[in-house]
Amino acid sequence: MTARYLDPTNDVAFKRVFSDKTRMQSFLNSILHLEEGSRIVELEFISPEELPDFGIGKKAVFDLKVKDEAGNYYVVEMQNRKEDSFLKRMQFYASSAYTNQARRGITHDGLMPVILIAIVNNQIFPDDVECVSYHQMLDVKTKQRFLFDVSYIFVELSKFHKKEEELKSLEDAWLYFLSCPHEAKAPPATIKDETILGAFENVEQFNWTEAQYDAYIRAKLAEDADVITRKAEFGRGEMKGKIEGKIEGKIEVAKAMLSDGESIEKIMKFTDLPESEIKALSKL
Repeated sequence: MTARYLDPTNDVAFKRVFSDKTRMQSFLNSILHLEEGSRIVELEFISPEELPDFGIGKKAVFDLKVKDEAGNYYVVEMQNRKEDSFLKRMQFYASSAYTNQARRGITHDGLMPVILIAIVNNQIFPDDVECVSYHQMLDVKTKQRFLFDVSYIFVELSKFHKKEEELKSLEDAWLYFLSCPHEAKAPPATIKDETILGAFENVEQFNWTEAQYDAYIRAKLAEDADVITRKAEFGRGEMKGKIEGKIEGKIEVAKAMLSDGESIEKIMKFTDLPESEIKALSKL
């Protein structure tokens, strides 16, 4: 039976849902745990032309400039896919978003803080780290914070296990939406927020045109192909390492046999190394 809801973490579906500023604002206010007086009141999507070129597949899904109630501006980067060297990439993205502001003529005093939000379906950190974790720079001894401009929030959807009746907060509702809707038959009765209910409606498969659904499938296939490619590259690298290690082992054996005065013919037979390579070793 066809699922009612599409996967909202799919690149195309994610952009369809969160291109709506009201939804993005609701999600950020809930996930950032912003209190009254510091909630986000304005946001704008930063044009891709204003971002550094990270290469294919390396740009954030969304880059946002937001303003809170206190008048502070900061940049939010949204990532929704785990990649190789994931944590290093996240630090690279956040640093690039921070330093790239200077390329647009902003002085150091005018640099805005950067918060990187990464949403992934698989687990990154150990089990004792919560589903939504917050990472900041602190003094090692005093645990005081003096460096405020770059911080990270990781959302590990695989750790979210609350059932419909356990959803208590806006954050719970958004996490449920991101992790469960394609398996659900209807939005949970516990979710009353119209913004989130609108997000459910937005990923309902029957509300997509044929062209939009094709784009969704292409994005899914591209992600699957990327995963297969990375696995294949890892396999080739592992095999190459084994082969290189085996050759190095044969070379060490050949060197030992040469030092013991064994004939080149015997070493060739024992190691399968070519005569020219063994002769080259004998001259070292």
